[in-house]
Amino acid sequence: MMHDLLSRRGFLVGVGALAGACAAAGLLPLLERGRSMEKLAAGHVLTVLSGRDESDGRQRHALIDLWNRHYGQAHPARLVEVSSNADLAYSTLLSTAQAGDAHVDVYNLDIPWVPLFAERGYVRELDGVERAGFLAAPWGAGVWDGRLHALPFNSDVGLLYYNADLLDEYHRRTGGTPGPGFLPERWPDLADLARTVAERLAGVRAPDRPAVEAGIALQLSDYEGFTVGVWEALESAGAVSLDHAGYPVLGDGAGDALARMAGWLGTAVLEDSLAFDEQGSLAAFVAGRTVFLRHWPRALRVLRGADAAPFRVGMARLPGAVLGGQSLAISTASRYPVAAQRLVEFLTNERSQQMLFERGGFASSRWAPYDDPSASWAPAAEEPSESTSVVVPSADDAKRVLSDALDTASSRPRLLHYAVFSESFRAHVRPVLAGDRPPDPGRLAEVVEAAVHGKVVW
Repeated sequence: MMHDLLSRRGFLVGVGALAGACAAAGLLPLLERGRSMEKLAAGHVLTVLSGRDESDGRQRHALIDLWNRHYGQAHPARLVEVSSNADLAYSTLLSTAQAGDAHVDVYNLDIPWVPLFAERGYVRELDGVERAGFLAAPWGAGVWDGRLHALPFNSDVGLLYYNADLLDEYHRRTGGTPGPGFLPERWPDLADLARTVAERLAGVRAPDRPAVEAGIALQLSDYEGFTVGVWEALESAGAVSLDHAGYPVLGDGAGDALARMAGWLGTAVLEDSLAFDEQGSLAAFVAGRTVFLRHWPRALRVLRGADAAPFRVGMARLPGAVLGGQSLAISTASRYPVAAQRLVEFLTNERSQQMLFERGGFASSRWAPYDDPSASWAPAAEEPSESTSVVVPSADDAKRVLSDALDTASSRPRLLHYAVFSESFRAHVRPVLAGDRPPDPGRLAEVVEAAVHGKVVW
């Protein structure tokens, strides 16, 4: 409820005088700019076109409500959601931009889409925006050709989750004692550990729970999640990289790395991962079918929340993790570019980022929530018993893990035709991982090179 959006730091102050409320909410800079917001025509609304709001409590909508509470009389805004599937959302936003639809003022873009929208002139260059306070990687994701075209709305990065109870059982059986750095820092080593643990725990089950089947659950269905997950593993193994322009480069070991990944399916990696998106992989992990899970930050709130997993859940940085998230860009077709930029700045200011972080569970694109000791992102971990040895990060430690992961995350390829690259990459690599054909690094290089230029080679 919007009327409940009061924070202990005085973020919102109720419905007092507008000037006082705006000062408390950190909104006065919006009113002090040199350029006045345009007057909207009767019946017009500032429209943000976006993928599905997957924050807890629909906090993106809550921020729009907050804007409307202060500016809605003259500059009302709305958030229009399309598909939760990234590929379908891309198609909708791109077709809308190509049509020059003046009814859309702001696009909420997955960061790989920014180059195309900027290069094609679908979104405006932003001016007069302060860089201070933003994390470097999310800010950089909105820059194309040296110019800022989008501001980071929320960030994302792959994280490694683990079933601490199962790991304790593994260490009891092997007689080992995990040290603070017992989780590997490279994907090949993580896969080896996942396989070893899964084999040792094969057949282990809790009452009314399935037996452990494999080491880790991934998202390998035929969508963008596959590209991200496989790219993370290949990059961590040194098999792929980006050149200075952000173009993908295949290393000499790409074929061998893909062959190893195909060999992981079944024991190191749950074979059903080939059909999993985020929801499916999370369900498999919660059911106890795997010891590890690769997922996004918001999963921790689910795993430790009201419907918590029936075991202690830990998290750590994921080897090779790439940056995710969405950025807000102003449509060149917007009839109200000044008002649209004020809205974008409002949605990405420190108070809004704090709200998305604390209430929505999204990773903040600004440093403020990470530096604020009173800002809580995820529920605390269960207190360990005397018989446990695997360390589960506290809520504060989890926040540091997240900020470190974002600060060191690598980028996906920065391409005008990223969607073509992702689709072509999946079409070539998925049959390899499924065991339907052997790796062909030469052919993959041709596929990637063609995709960089927007061409599809089968």
